Amino acid sequence: MQGYPLASVIEPSTASSLLRSARQGSADGWSRFVHLYGPLIYRWVRRSGMQSSDASDVTQDVLLSVSKDLAKFDPSRPDAKFRGWLWTITRRRIADSVRSRQEEILLGSAMADLAVWSESLDPPTDAETDQATLLRRAVAIYRDRFDPKTWQAFWATVVEGRQADEVAESLGMNRWSVYKARARILQRLRTELAGLIDSD
Repeated sequence: MQGYPLASVIEPSTASSLLRSARQGSADGWSRFVHLYGPLIYRWVRRSGMQSSDASDVTQDVLLSVSKDLAKFDPSRPDAKFRGWLWTITRRRIADSVRSRQEEILLGSAMADLAVWSESLDPPTDAETDQATLLRRAVAIYRDRFDPKTWQAFWATVVEGRQADEVAESLGMNRWSVYKARARILQRLRTELAGLIDSD
């Protein structure tokens, strides 16, 4: 991507309608949430060393826990980082899974070792990689909500970094329509994803 860093232009600024929708049990909101975060959770679990079938089960456990606890996450807190909150839940479900599989052979100090191991797990991907992955997925899941020309104007100016005049000419639009298309999609993404995409 040679244009603007997508993270900086989608930095959350208002209450998240996706977060609110998922909390309220909206099927569409939850589906979009799972589409956005499910692959990230799965990747974290796989990188902890689990086989794919076990990782799928743990991912489901994490999503179940998130669905129950989502109301507890407060994005308005200054120190609120959704990725960190989500990783804490994921780490606990990984440890639960390991514990349940090895419960019969783990005794005494070995159980304590497991607790130390689970607390020492670091997120297996760095925040910047996770952020880029989430933003790509977010952009993809909201693309269907805009007409193609509006989307092309947004993509060309924000992601490709092309000048508004050039984009306007190539799309048969005027420059102000390009600016309006860009602003409209950026505002929608900011509103939808506030509190879910951490900004550092």
